[in-house]
Amino acid sequence: MRGSDWYRAVVDTVGADGTVTTTDGIIALRDEAYQAPAVGDIIRVTVSSAGAAVALGRYAGATASNGGWTSIPVLSGFTTPYSIFGPAQYRVVTVAGSGRVELRGGVSCASDVIAQTAFASALPVAARPAYARTWTVRRQSSSDTKGVTAAEVSTAGVLQIHGTANPNYTRWFALDGSYYDL
Repeated sequence: MRGSDWYRAVVDTVGADGTVTTTDGIIALRDEAYQAPAVGDIIRVTVSSAGAAVALGRYAGATASNGGWTSIPVLSGFTTPYSIFGPAQYRVVTVAGSGRVELRGGVSCASDVIAQTAFASALPVAARPAYARTWTVRRQSSSDTKGVTAAEVSTAGVLQIHGTANPNYTRWFALDGSYYDL
């Protein structure tokens, strides 16, 4: 029986079947901890004595969506950043072996939000949850008070904010500390 080997490799292609191909031609099945693979990722690969390869995870991402922060594409009627909170951004990370999307920054609303309203176009597939997810965010509750409201992401990756009837409208909200599991 021969031993196994491991090495660092660069991802050349990402397969729809859960595999990645490295620049040196190794086809490796992705371990469940390796979320949101991208061409150019520097990864750990282990190869068994029988020649089967597994991509264990990323050393460094090729794009911001792989652990780095990426701007959220806000829709017309919304702008970012809002005040001191910085630009609205997201990143895909792995926590305890599962994918998670973390959010930060703030969004300003051009007019009062008094109903459930989409504020961002669809995030990439790697940031879309298997089921709709909801969480609470800090928001302007009236002209001089702050409160909380619900935010939501659909399985299509569309982000929404919930408003309430006047005078408790939403004119801005902060995403800091928000996350949802994929």
